[in-house]
Amino acid sequence: MVISTKAQREGDASSDTPVTQWLDAPTEDSVKTVVTYMLEHPSQSISSTHIVATAKAFKQLADMCRDPDVRTRLADGALAAASSLLLERVVAELGPGTEQSNGHAEHVFLLVQVLRCICNQSADTDAARAQLLEHGGTAALARALSIDDVWRQPVPVAQAAFGAVLNVSLDHKLCTQALVDACAIEPHISALRVHGLGNGAHSVWPLVCSSLDNLCEDAEAAATHFEQHAGLASNMLQALAEITAQLANIASVSGEVAEQFVQIKEQQDADVTAALRGAQRTLLWNLCEVLEKSSVVRLQLCEPVYMHQMFDILAYYVATGGPDEPTQPEPSVAQPPSRPLPQGNRNADATAQMIVGVSGEDAALSMFDDSGLQQRLFAQLAQSESALAAAAALCLGNLARTDAHCTQLAETHPDVVQAAIAWFESGEVRVRHAASGLLKNLCVPAPAKARMVELGLPAVAARNVDTAVVPVQANAIGILRHLANGCAEPTVQALLAQEPGKSKDQGQDQDQCALARLLTAVRSTDIDGIRCEGTRLVAAVAKAVYLKRACDAQDLEARGLDLVAPLVRLVVLDGQRHPLLQQESLVALTVLVAASSDNAPYAHAVVRCLVPETAAVGTVSEPTEDEPIEGDTIEANDADDETAEADDAETTAPDSFTNVLKRLLTQSGPVWPQSTMQAKSLITQLTTQLNVQSSPFDPAGLDILRTEILPLTN
Repeated sequence: MVISTKAQREGDASSDTPVTQWLDAPTEDSVKTVVTYMLEHPSQSISSTHIVATAKAFKQLADMCRDPDVRTRLADGALAAASSLLLERVVAELGPGTEQSNGHAEHVFLLVQVLRCICNQSADTDAARAQLLEHGGTAALARALSIDDVWRQPVPVAQAAFGAVLNVSLDHKLCTQALVDACAIEPHISALRVHGLGNGAHSVWPLVCSSLDNLCEDAEAAATHFEQHAGLASNMLQALAEITAQLANIASVSGEVAEQFVQIKEQQDADVTAALRGAQRTLLWNLCEVLEKSSVVRLQLCEPVYMHQMFDILAYYVATGGPDEPTQPEPSVAQPPSRPLPQGNRNADATAQMIVGVSGEDAALSMFDDSGLQQRLFAQLAQSESALAAAAALCLGNLARTDAHCTQLAETHPDVVQAAIAWFESGEVRVRHAASGLLKNLCVPAPAKARMVELGLPAVAARNVDTAVVPVQANAIGILRHLANGCAEPTVQALLAQEPGKSKDQGQDQDQCALARLLTAVRSTDIDGIRCEGTRLVAAVAKAVYLKRACDAQDLEARGLDLVAPLVRLVVLDGQRHPLLQQESLVALTVLVAASSDNAPYAHAVVRCLVPETAAVGTVSEPTEDEPIEGDTIEANDADDETAEADDAETTAPDSFTNVLKRLLTQSGPVWPQSTMQAKSLITQLTTQLNVQSSPFDPAGLDILRTEILPLTN
C-alpha cells in the first residue's frame, strides 16, 4: 500500500491507514508497507484514532513471529526498528510517575503487543536483536520494566515485558550489556520483593528469574554495575531475606509484608512456594557471584544488619537442607583453608561463603563492636548445630583480626574460646576447620597467649598436628607456632607429652609424642604449606628448648628425634622462594649444632647432610592455590611477601645442601645478606664441634666440609 493522500499522511480520523487496511488481509508480503508507515508516522500510529489498530497490527506481527522461518525472514526488514521506536513512544506515555489519562488502557494494550512482538522476533534471531540494539530498543525495554502498569497487571504486562528481556538477553552479550547499562537489573530485583506478590504476580516470577540470570551471567560486568549503584546489592540481599522469611514462615515480619503473607497463604500454596523458591535460588547465586567478583560490593554490605540477614538465610538452609539440595555426608577431600569446607548443601555453602567474604573485608572490623551481632555469633558458636557454629567461627575469626579484638575476646569471653576449643577437638570437619582458624587468630597477640594456654589449647592443637584434614592440620601447627613465641614452655611440653591412644583421623598408634608425629607428617607430606609451617614449628621448638630453656633438654634428647633433616630440607627446597624460612631454619640448625652432645649428635647429622646422597630431598614444586603457606588470618592465607614474588618460578631440580651453603657463603644469585651471615655462623659452630666431639663424624661429609665449605668462610 502507498500513502497517496494528505489525509492519510496526517492520520485523518476518517481515513484508513495501511495499518488498518492490512489488518483485514494480513500477509507477510505486506509487512514492509505497514512497518514503513509506522516508522515514518509514529505519532499518527499511536494517536487516539489509530492506536488500537496499531496494537492489533503488532499482535498480528507477534503471532506471525512465532514461526521460526517467518521471524528469520522478518529479521532482515525494519520490524525491529519500528518496534523500538513505538516502544520508546509508548513508554514515554506510560513511564513511572505519569498520571493515567484518557486512552491509558489503549496505550497499555499497545505496550503489551509491542513487547510480545519484540519477544517473539528475538527468540532465536541475532539479527533482530542487533537491530533492537542499534535502534535503542534495549534501552526502551529496560525503561519499560519500571512502568507502574507492569505490576498493576502482572499478566499480561509484566509477562510480556520480562519475556522480551529474557529473549533479547539470551546468549547475546552486547544486548545483555546494553540492558545492564540501562539499569534493567534494578526492576528485576524490585519485582522479586515479597510485597509485590499480589494479583498473581508469582506466575511471572519464573520469567523474572530467568531474565535476571541472563543479565548476571557475565559476573564481571554485573559486578561492575553493582559497584556503580551502591544500593543494588543491599536491595538484592533484602529481597532474598524477605523471601527466606516467607519460606520459613516467620511470623515476626511486619507491616505490608505481614499482610501480604496472609494473602499469599490464601492463594495456591504450591505455586507460590515454587515461585518463592525459584526467586530465592536466583537471588542467592547471583548475589554470591557478584560478591565473589567484587570487593567494592562486599564493602557495601559491611554493616551488622546485612550480616544478620545473611545468618538468617543460612539458618533457613541449614534447617531445611535447601529447597532441592538435601544435606549430604561430610566430605572426605581436604579443602583449602581460606574457604569454608563444603557441607553437602550448596545453598548453605554459598551463604557461608558470602558471610566469610564480607566479614573478611577490613571495613567489616568495626562490626566486632556491635553487641547484637557479637551476641548472635557467641550464641551460634555455643549451640549444637555445627554448620551455624562453623559460620559463626569463621565470621568471628575474620572480625577479630586486630590485636585489640583478639585480646578482648580471649580475656572477656573465655566461654566463647572454650566453645571454639571444644569444636576444634571433637566437631565435624567443617566446624573443626572454622574453630581452629578462629583460635589461631586469637593466639597471635601476646596478651592473649597466656589465656589460651590456661584454657588448654596447646594440648588440643598438639593432638591435631597429623590429622588427615589438611586445613585443620595447618591451623593446629599455626596455633602451636604462635604460642611457642611467648608461651614456649607449655607449648613444648604439649608437643613432648606422651598421649597413648588412637588417632581418630588416621587410626595410628599415638604412643609417641606430638613432636614425633609432626616430624613424620612433615617428612611424608607433599603439601608445601604443611611442610614449611611444620618445619618452622620444629625450628621454634629447637630455639625454645636450647635458647629459652623451655624444658629440660634431656626430655627432648631422650626421644632421639631427627630435628636436623626437615630443617635442611627446608633450606634446600624453599630457600630461594622463601628466604625468611631459609633464615629461620639456618638459625635453628646453628642452635642445634651449638647444643650438640653425645646424647644429641646434631652436628654429626648436619655433616652427614653435606653428602648429596644423604641429603636427597625430592623435587621442588611451586605451591598451588590449595597449598598456601599459612598466614595469621582466616580470610587469607598469604605467605610472606617474598613467597608471592617467586610464585611464577618454574619447577626446578633440587640442589644439594652443600651447593646451597656455597651459594650463601659466596652470595651467588639472589641471597639475603642475613642468610649469608647465618650460614657463616652455622659453619663456625660446626668447626667448633669438630674439636670438642669425641665420636667420629661421617668421613665423606667431613671431607666436603673441610675442602669445599671451610675455605669459603674466609
